[in-house]
Amino acid sequence: MTLRLPAFFVSISLGLAFPSQAVPTTGKGEISVAQVIDLIQRSSRDNAARNAAMAYLAGVGETTGLLVAEAGRRASDSIACARPLGISSDAALAALSRTQKGKRDETAATPILVEDMLSRAGCR
Repeated sequence: MTLRLPAFFVSISLGLAFPSQAVPTTGKGEISVAQVIDLIQRSSRDNAARNAAMAYLAGVGETTGLLVAEAGRRASDSIACARPLGISSDAALAALSRTQKGKRDETAATPILVEDMLSRAGCR
């Protein structure tokens, strides 16, 4: 239940950010690269977008940290990171912007951000 809670709040926040239109997600219902890029880009002038982007990034960051810590406790070979895990809107935008523009609507954002965080932290 604990790991589902951030996803629940992210869903609510993203829904509030798009009150008059459908929330754009991938065909599989995942949060898309296009959606997160849009939220981050609008966040400087739109409080709802800023709140949704921060809730999403905080959820991804916290959940990734919890999963890495739990995997480290359970694995016989410990997972180690050279630097702390973290994500910012600038780091997220940089990672997501590497996705081809034509594929952003159908590409899930979360796996890209998790991989970026693990790479930047030097986790192995």
